[in-house]
Amino acid sequence: MKIFVVGDVMLDGELRGRFRENYEGATLCITGQHWRYYPGGAANTAAILRGLGHQVNLFGVVGPDWAAGQLERLLGSIEHRLKALLPITTVKLRAYAEDKLISRVDCEKPIPSDWAVAACYQTGTGEGVPDCVVCSDYAKGVFGRHCQSTLRRIIEWDCPVVVDPGPRDYVDIWDGATVATPNLREAQLMQIGTKHLVVTKSSEGAEVWSGGNCRHISCSPVSDAQIVGAGDAFTAGLAAGLAQGQDIYQAAEFAVKSATDYVSHPRRENYALERD
Repeated sequence: MKIFVVGDVMLDGELRGRFRENYEGATLCITGQHWRYYPGGAANTAAILRGLGHQVNLFGVVGPDWAAGQLERLLGSIEHRLKALLPITTVKLRAYAEDKLISRVDCEKPIPSDWAVAACYQTGTGEGVPDCVVCSDYAKGVFGRHCQSTLRRIIEWDCPVVVDPGPRDYVDIWDGATVATPNLREAQLMQIGTKHLVVTKSSEGAEVWSGGNCRHISCSPVSDAQIVGAGDAFTAGLAAGLAQGQDIYQAAEFAVKSATDYVSHPRRENYALERD
């Protein structure tokens, strides 16, 4: 299946080491041997879909910096169009000590840009509509009023459009899309006008809302779950199912399984980069 992923691309960094308190004037210090980098946000969703065996096109914006270069290496064989329109690439750095998350540092400067959405639409118009489109929204500038008319054209394509919605004051830009995948908190804060709604509930699985009806889909228990990126895995699984012609309930079941498999294994070891 051919799947387009458009959205906020970022680089995830992870340091695992040991904790030092009040070390050389620092209130908090984690000492490790190397950083490990992973694709994040829309790039993570694209990588998971590629791992599921699908042909993926990724559209996003980055900055003119080292993080963009790391993403280029990480994405490998994934067909991608990333343009340096941001001042800096969004980077999330997490530090762990004794396998516990101790701190997280985000580096970002979001600005509105309609380039990624326009590139997605132009590619679909020129090369043919894909089997599914994923809109991965982390509220970093790719989606908003500035691209609403182009989004409307994509939503009107003859294919499923899956939305992983980000926190914002308005969500009517997604009206008419096939399905949104908010977590429980997001679903309580936002009224999303998609045809279906699949609410993720962490270890409790998910709820599928369709036509006024609700169906709960449970998941298998997971010990020591690696939860970073679980939402991306769920969205990727849902998109993969819909692209293959499954109905919303079958696709949601596959999405729960995809997310469960993802958090059950060491985090994205198959596409990590290390740097001392």
